[in-house]
Amino acid sequence: MTITTGIVYDEKFTEHSCLWDENYSENPQRYTSIINRCNSLGLIDRCIKIKTRPAFREELLTQHTAEHINLLESTQNYDENNLELVSSKYDSIYVHPSTFKQSLLAAGSSIELVKAVVDGRVQNGMAFVRPPGHHAMKSEYCGYCFFNNVAIAAQYLLDQTDIKKILIVDWDIHHGQATQQMFYDDPRVLYFSIHRYEHGQFWPNLRESDFDHVGSGNGTGFNINVPLNSTAMKNEDYLAIVHYLLIPLAIEFSPDFIIVSSGFDSAIGDPKGEMLVTPACYAHITQKLMSITNNKVVAILEGGYYLPSLAESAALTLRALLGDACPLIDALQQPCNSVMETIRNVINVHKYYWDCFKYNILADANSPSIQYNFFSEKPQVYLTRNMYSKIDTKHFDVLLNNMIIETKLFNPKTRMGLAINANKCIKYSDIYQCLQSLIGPIHVLKERQATIKEINNTLFKTKYRKQICQQFNDDFVKENPVFIMFGFFVGSLLQIIDSIFDNEIRSGISLLLSTTNTNENKDTCILNASLVSANYAIKKYSVQRVLIIEMNSNVSQSYSDEKIMIISIHNSKTDNSNKLDKNCMNISWSKKKLNDAEFTAIMHYLILPIAYEYNPELIIVSTKFELHTNEIYGVQITPNIYGYLIKWLSTLANGRLVIYEQNVNNDSNYRKECLMECSRALFSKPISKLCVKNLFTFETKNIIQDNIKNQMNTWKSLQF
Repeated sequence: MTITTGIVYDEKFTEHSCLWDENYSENPQRYTSIINRCNSLGLIDRCIKIKTRPAFREELLTQHTAEHINLLESTQNYDENNLELVSSKYDSIYVHPSTFKQSLLAAGSSIELVKAVVDGRVQNGMAFVRPPGHHAMKSEYCGYCFFNNVAIAAQYLLDQTDIKKILIVDWDIHHGQATQQMFYDDPRVLYFSIHRYEHGQFWPNLRESDFDHVGSGNGTGFNINVPLNSTAMKNEDYLAIVHYLLIPLAIEFSPDFIIVSSGFDSAIGDPKGEMLVTPACYAHITQKLMSITNNKVVAILEGGYYLPSLAESAALTLRALLGDACPLIDALQQPCNSVMETIRNVINVHKYYWDCFKYNILADANSPSIQYNFFSEKPQVYLTRNMYSKIDTKHFDVLLNNMIIETKLFNPKTRMGLAINANKCIKYSDIYQCLQSLIGPIHVLKERQATIKEINNTLFKTKYRKQICQQFNDDFVKENPVFIMFGFFVGSLLQIIDSIFDNEIRSGISLLLSTTNTNENKDTCILNASLVSANYAIKKYSVQRVLIIEMNSNVSQSYSDEKIMIISIHNSKTDNSNKLDKNCMNISWSKKKLNDAEFTAIMHYLILPIAYEYNPELIIVSTKFELHTNEIYGVQITPNIYGYLIKWLSTLANGRLVIYEQNVNNDSNYRKECLMECSRALFSKPISKLCVKNLFTFETKNIIQDNIKNQMNTWKSLQF
């Protein structure tokens, strides 16, 4: 049930080094530090090694001129003086006698990795190659780069395979101007770059790195620059970009393949980036991207110059590709004003090309202003040595070491457990047979009944506690078959929670085979199984924060507990208030249906920002997989929406997520499809694509805006 991940690495990648400056920041230790950290976590042994090979000349010629290739080839026999002379003609490079062969190996191996994914030998992969490539232009070496590995691999996919659309995500701190140039007029490639810019004052100091450079010709709208104009940006700033820009765009573009220009110089401690992104944040971004292309994501190494954060970030990215649970990150706060200004600018220039931005709540009526503050002539000769002074990293060494120690890498062997009420009939269940045939072998948890004591002990802080405690006694339970059923139902949820916190499973689904509608019973209607389960986890396992997502139901109990956050999504006609209190929130939807585009917006503008700020240790999703039968709270949603809901939520809480059905009135195909999509999401298997084209309207914008206004005073992440 694991994802097959390919990996490219080769000791030959340590040969390329600067002969005349031992302090040069692009050095072999970058490669060895990554390999050592991945080995220490046991990651490389879990991957499939993809054989390295040099790129063929015709492959290089798809992006570079013959003269560009020939010049580098000629340097193989140069002495040190001539190598430095050649290097001085280009911006920020050094050439070594091995540079040509190693650059060939980096480009060719990148092709082999994407080919392995397309051929089905692996589902995704990561290439630890050097030299990097995203600054290598058609006929000019630049920024430690000689051949553009990512662009060459992308062109190979377009020319030699059935891949029609590629998303390139470049999160290196420096703008990959060469990759931008190579696909600037090509609508088959959506290039998305997050880079430090400071209005042109940060290298490579190009006007074309700003947000208003959107592509040309048929490629207009397919070049997305997200320039960062201040330093010290954190996880909340990067995830704001991901939630408000990257994922909505990626869903609408619907790529067949994603390539990440995976530079880690925006990670904490890097002297070039001067940002504060934690290594775990890259894992979260990676898994969000994996949901878009059925796991077809390849990360190719670019920059990163503070070795501890480079190695940790690369390792956690590889771990994410393997499908392991994303590590917890600190609760997110309000994104900084600078990043929100950039996000608005990007939306404003791209709202003419993308439906997700057409009625966007962050769109500004005013035209964005352009500011470019770098005016300098290109030098005739570039510096080649003494460019990088030694930096005292003691502060960041301690900070990162503590961060690594505190990061819990939760990875039980079984990704999902199934608890079925009345599982004596499990072999005869259509639902079980359907899941097993399409998902594969499923780990079924042992059935048990919740005890009276367990239920009593977890019912505090509800207005019904006294009433329930008076009713709950042995005679009452023996005489009430509905409570017996409820005991087994709650027992299955508690069994899932026990298995999760005993590290036996990562997540679980609780199914009902019975079709009794518990809401019709006056005794059980006062019970809320999600609250019982949440309080059980709090009392037994000292869980500090539980997030409950209730789909198609209103928050029916007077409830307040800082350790439990409830988000209820339902039709607004059933509700008198959008907000009960800080820890009990209603998201009201005035339309009878929730389409894919609307769901994407709700998730990325409301639920995910709040969830990341709350930072849960356990998530419980309570829902009814019913179509047309739920007339009380009725918001109709598609099965694939359920799949993405679970996929996106599972990046939180170390993947500790429980799904349970509130009741079951049917065994419809709709229910089976919903359960299938949820199971696929928990198993990291491909889920059906969302369809968002032409579905986001002005009415939708107003509904989401109203919900944000109702919550923004409570949640910093919504104060934009």
